[in-house]
Amino acid sequence: MDIALSIAAFLTGDIEEYRSLSEATSLVPGTKEEAYYQKTRAVIETIKQGTDTSFIFTAKYIDAQTNAYVLDGEPVDSEFFSPFGSTDPMNPCELQVYTTRQSLASGEEEDPIWGTYLTGYAPIIDTRDDTMVGWVGVDYTAETLNVRYVRISWILGFCFASFILIISTLLYFLIRAIQTKSNVDYLTKLANKRSFTHLLAKLIKEKNSFTLLMCDVDKFKPINDTYGHPVGDMVLIAIAQALETGLELTGKAFRYGGDEFAILLPSCHSLKAQTVLQTVQEHVKAIRLTQLEGTELSVSIGQAQWEEGMQADTLVGNADHDLYEQKRKRRES
Repeated sequence: MDIALSIAAFLTGDIEEYRSLSEATSLVPGTKEEAYYQKTRAVIETIKQGTDTSFIFTAKYIDAQTNAYVLDGEPVDSEFFSPFGSTDPMNPCELQVYTTRQSLASGEEEDPIWGTYLTGYAPIIDTRDDTMVGWVGVDYTAETLNVRYVRISWILGFCFASFILIISTLLYFLIRAIQTKSNVDYLTKLANKRSFTHLLAKLIKEKNSFTLLMCDVDKFKPINDTYGHPVGDMVLIAIAQALETGLELTGKAFRYGGDEFAILLPSCHSLKAQTVLQTVQEHVKAIRLTQLEGTELSVSIGQAQWEEGMQADTLVGNADHDLYEQKRKRRES
């Protein structure tokens, strides 16, 4: 089943080509489907030889009683080779793989042609539209498995442990990558609101004084209306870079939403926060985008100091209130 899963993952990497092959009614020489078939069938045959399996094949669903072969790892001149499109009775395991879309391994199966064998199955799924394209089957004859197990049982145990270690390592890095991506804003590459919420909760739990700055881009809507949303996106990216440059190691910036940014300044009192605030405003004011045709950028920044016992929503509300006051003063000045 592990081999079947690996081959299914390999085929999923070229799912557009494999699906086109699977859906073809016949192989026409010179077509891209025929070229892909020859190339991939050769790979499957190489895998079969390298793993000492009895048979490797891929098949697709025709109806509840019938499946059709797509790829076969047997040499073309072998009496056991199943040509593209040839059919076979659907066995209960194949039907179960098709209906549940889950990999599985069979028990001992008896067949007048194939003899006594065991099969590992893995579904081939097109993740673009979640379509079940077919399945991979990997057969071992019962005799082959018995002889192999007696001879190299300790190697099987070592390989299984190594496989688990590799998969666990890959899963660890995959989960880390997904977590990292889920905490980053796709446009500005700053940490996003979710990351902000987590860090804010952590700082409150530590009960060390810190300051929150809430930033809002001045006259952002007129910029979008005048120059278009692509230029508006460029403005947000440039301001995000200015925030990171202005903060250096003093705090962490987040895209809070829309044209609003948040800055958390751990172990920072109000006076120091005011200095950071002014530095950030200067870096934003220094931004020059030719697309803005001379229009200067600026941000209004609200400030709030956390005090012991204060809840997160209260702190954010205080910073927002100060932000609105700063914007009002800018409009009146």
